[in-house]
Amino acid sequence: MEEWGKTHSGEVLCVVSNQADEIASCGDDGVVLWSADGQVIGRAAESCPSPVSSVCYGSDSHLYCAEGRCLHAYDTRDLTVPLWSMQLGGSDDDELNQVAVSEKGTHVAVCDDNGDTHVADARTGKLHRTLRRQHNNVCTSVQFRPRRASELATCGLDCKLLRWDYSCGRPLQREVLSNLEGNGEQTLGSATPSVRSQLLNPPFLHQLSFHRSGSVLAAAAEDGAVRLYSGQGKDELRLARIYDGVHPSSACLVQFSRFAPDSVLVSAGNDRRLVAWQVTEVVSQATAPRARATGKAQAQRRGT
Repeated sequence: MEEWGKTHSGEVLCVVSNQADEIASCGDDGVVLWSADGQVIGRAAESCPSPVSSVCYGSDSHLYCAEGRCLHAYDTRDLTVPLWSMQLGGSDDDELNQVAVSEKGTHVAVCDDNGDTHVADARTGKLHRTLRRQHNNVCTSVQFRPRRASELATCGLDCKLLRWDYSCGRPLQREVLSNLEGNGEQTLGSATPSVRSQLLNPPFLHQLSFHRSGSVLAAAAEDGAVRLYSGQGKDELRLARIYDGVHPSSACLVQFSRFAPDSVLVSAGNDRRLVAWQVTEVVSQATAPRARATGKAQAQRRGT
């Protein structure tokens, strides 16, 4: 594992990459852009002086970052001045959390401490819609669902996982996690007594990640477990697998790999562990073509 120079003066809060192998990191001292070999190629310190909680690449050379209550859009070729900025949130105490960009790069979303999620036009910064009144605590993560137009997922410290139709602001599904869930679902890991006791922590949700098929969603939680949900099309996402017993502390990050094979899921926790999970079985089952019902079977379903 290679360690690059300590360019950030404080804590690094988020690291992302794009298809051009450029890397963006952010923290208490703004945003830094890196080349694939670890050379600093840009910095947004003066134009983004406050701590930056999240960054995300969009289409072309666009980069989006959450700074306090402000959402900024940059052209990575010039970080001196944002392309646009917008202030969000209800009060100075409501900071923005994760930023995400839709599959086609048309919309950008950001969640906040008030439990709201704001969706804006990625090009102009015009606010499209704010998703409210479902999370009653900090909304920690937002992710657009691939291959499903106008759909995204959010989670928070209220132990809630939600699917939304952001075109109309309507929730499509709500799941409330508990420590007693998982009956009938396969639980994997090598739990020891010390790890198992840690799982008494409430399952506050910290981060989400969709598989590129849009049929599998991973969630990292405070109880140290990584949960996988699966579903095709308009079907609800159902709990398919729980991976636990590896993170003795909270699992705070989860990300599906963007390289081959794409059935690898990476999680990280406050225990300083980075874990790679092979999730081929869940992905294969979730993406398998559905058997088409015969005319007789369809008639039986209609009760005729």
